[in-house]
Order: sequence, then structure tokens, then C-alpha cells
Amino acid sequence: MLSFDMAEISSILNDINLITKVKFDLYDKDFNILHGENQNMCEFCKIIRTCPECYKKCIESDREGFLNSQNKRSAYAYKCHMGLTENITPIICDDSIVGYIVMGQKLMKEDVEIVKRKIDGFPDSNQRAYLLDALKKMKYTSQKELDAMCNLVEMCASYLRMKKLIKFRETPVEVLVKNYVTEHISDELNIKTLCRAFKMSKSSLYAVSSETFGMGITEYVRKVRMEAAKDMLLNTEEPISSVAERVGYNDSNYFTKVFKKHNGFSPCEWRRKNKQ
Repeated sequence: MLSFDMAEISSILNDINLITKVKFDLYDKDFNILHGENQNMCEFCKIIRTCPECYKKCIESDREGFLNSQNKRSAYAYKCHMGLTENITPIICDDSIVGYIVMGQKLMKEDVEIVKRKIDGFPDSNQRAYLLDALKKMKYTSQKELDAMCNLVEMCASYLRMKKLIKFRETPVEVLVKNYVTEHISDELNIKTLCRAFKMSKSSLYAVSSETFGMGITEYVRKVRMEAAKDMLLNTEEPISSVAERVGYNDSNYFTKVFKKHNGFSPCEWRRKNKQ
């Protein structure tokens, strides 16, 4: 399970907002808001979100941004449905995405006419007037400034990792799963075997693995095996076939195929490249 030191994180994000006047929000890995949202939201967006249909489009636009950032596993800048620029940066710990920092919304000078055309599509004349007035008050952001802000978000994500303000908090079941997989790495570790060992259903085991390791149990077992294999290749002179057996692969050819897919090199190539 994940543990967030929200008092410290909120203080950091508020300090950044105070200095930069840029809105920074924190979301968990499932896209649930933890800090921000309406806090420090620009007047333009507050008006937009009073319209149920527009609010729905805001949510859809944000979700698309999250999914793209998740798939890229890196910062993702995009235009919202009204033409404003936002940036989503994933926070990655132990190779798993544990949360996201969202920066926005910024107005690029070249997008002003696009935003105005979208405002013209509103049927309510009062709302159009409010939006145009709010748009006039927005400060233009240059590409250079946007790039600098994105770099600041990256530094913030790195700081959260370094200070361990977001970390995995293990429960007894999670510890048991980790220890069992490590101790029985050379055994057959299929879903049926693991469910029987922990007296858990497939769905419960998957939920524990997904929450703890950020991946399904089968993928986690494979990852542990690959890490163990790399350790043996680096620190022993054992032949590939022996390494394969010790990490649970009776077929060394299949082991080689899996290892290359996971690491980009065959076991022999990886050993030669790293063992110097």
C-alpha cells in the first residue's frame, strides 16, 4: 500500500504555487485528487466548470492526459478541451507509478484565438462575457516559460522520491507474498500455486500484487526472476542453463527468450556487457 506524507507534500506544493503563481495538483496512481483541484484554480476554469457539460469535458480531457502520461511513463503536455495548456508528470518509485503532479492551466499566446472561438460556441451571452473577461486577465505563457515550469515539476517529483514523502507501506500479507516468491523462485510459481499458498482468490491476489508492486502477480514473479538471474550472471560463472533452472525455467531457450524481451539482451550478451 502507498503512504503519502500529505502535510509535507501540501506545504511544498503551496510554496511552489506562492512563488510561481502556477497551480500544482497532486493525484494518486488511480487519478484521484489528493491536493489542489479547486485551490488556486484560475477564474476562467472556475466559470467553465459551472457548466455541467463543460465540467464533464474537463474530466474527460484530464483523464486522457493521465492515460497518455501513464503510457509514456513521462511528462505529458496537452491542450484541454478549451485550448489551455496543462502538463501531467508521473511520480515513479521502484519502477512503479505512484502518483501524478498536474500543472496548469496556462494560456499560450498562439492559442488565444482558438479559446475565443470556443467561447463563441456558448449559447449564454452572460457566460460568454464572463469568460472573455476572465480570458483577458490571464497572463500569456511563452514556450520557454512552459518548459521551465515542466522542469520544475520534474524536480518536485524527484524531491518527493528523494525525501520518501511517498512510499510503499507493506502489510503482513504483502511481506509474505514477497518473501514466498523470493524463497521459492526456482519452483513452479503459477497462479494456482500462489493462491493455494496464501489461501487467496485470484482476484484478491491480483489486487494485493497490483497495489503493492504496481503490476499483476505473474508479471511480478517474472520481474523477481529476471533480477535474480541478472545477479547470478553478474556474480557467478554458472552456465546459462544452470541460471535458468535456479530462477524457475527448465527450458533454457525459453529463459533466454524471456530474458532478452525483459532486458533487451540475451543472458550471454548481458553478462558480457556488464561483467567487466
